[in-house]
Amino acid sequence: METTEKYPEVFDVDLALSSVGGDREFLTELVGLAQAAWPTLLTDIRNGIAQGDLGSVEKTARLAKVAAQNVSAKRAYESALQLEAMAHKGDLPAVQSASVDLEREVELLRVFLAALGDNQCPS
Repeated sequence: METTEKYPEVFDVDLALSSVGGDREFLTELVGLAQAAWPTLLTDIRNGIAQGDLGSVEKTARLAKVAAQNVSAKRAYESALQLEAMAHKGDLPAVQSASVDLEREVELLRVFLAALGDNQCPS
């Protein structure tokens, strides 16, 4: 778990465990839910942008923000927060940029969460 310990801004194992009262099994379930949700969330964001539906992007970014918060993924959370704010403002170029940032952070998070799954939540 060395990788996740070095980058708590991507995924903070200690904070994530603390947020679920130290229940590793529950954290593993939350991680699984987050991993399952990301592809749909990102597709919905891309579709909303393509259709110019920034209201939809804003709502989906809010869901992405919650998914990131549930697993203590600070950078993904901040990227989703930025995307939500830009969509709320109606700034399409900023939404497109924020979407790229979120996708990058989610991919990095995916690698970290996979490492967590491989190691079954460290002590």
